This record gives sequence, C-alpha cells and structure tokens, in this order.
Amino acid sequence: MPVFAVALLMAGLSFGVLGLLGNNDDLWRAGLFLVLTAVPLLIIRTVHNSQRVSADQLTNADNAGYMRALDHVARGLLDVPPAPRRGGNRDRDEQVAGNVITLRPHNPDRCERKAQ
Repeated sequence: MPVFAVALLMAGLSFGVLGLLGNNDDLWRAGLFLVLTAVPLLIIRTVHNSQRVSADQLTNADNAGYMRALDHVARGLLDVPPAPRRGGNRDRDEQVAGNVITLRPHNPDRCERKAQ
C-alpha cells in the first residue's frame, strides 16, 4: 500500500502541476483528486506503523532518551539558570516562577468570590 499511495501522490502532484501550467482544468482536477485520494492512504499507513512498535524499538527509544538525559546532565544543560526577563509591555513587579508568563496577572486587591 505505501508504494501505491506514494505513486498515487506523485502522479496527482504531476497532473496538478501540468494542469496548472497548461491551463487545463480537467487535468488539474484529476491531479487534485489523486492527491486527495493518496493522502488518507498515507495517513492510515503512518498510524498503522506507529501502532506496531516492537519491544526492541521501545527499549532502544527508552535507552536513547536516557542517554540523552545523561549527556545533558553531564554538560550541565539542565543546571543552567533561566534567562533573564527582557522586559516589554508586560513587565511588572509581580514575580513569577522561572520563565512563566501569566495570562492573567494575580491581583491581590480583588476579593475572591465565595459560594453562598
């Protein structure tokens, strides 16, 4: 199926481009139809492949992530302090943790609503 889907996609793209360059609406529509037919086939194949991961592949991915984390720790990339704030129109006196920008600043002067 992947070879068929890729061939269908390439044929559709070719027909579409030739139809656009040659002002041939029928060829352009045929190319569009072929591309729209091939894309779901490619998506189905990709999802199918992602669901069929073997235990060895999962182990290799886990080990690669673990080795990358150890490499970052060894280089000191995880211990770097956050970059200083650059100011801007949202720069206020309120302190936020790290590099978090709050969407609604906390206003302590407003009283909280309580259920009655």
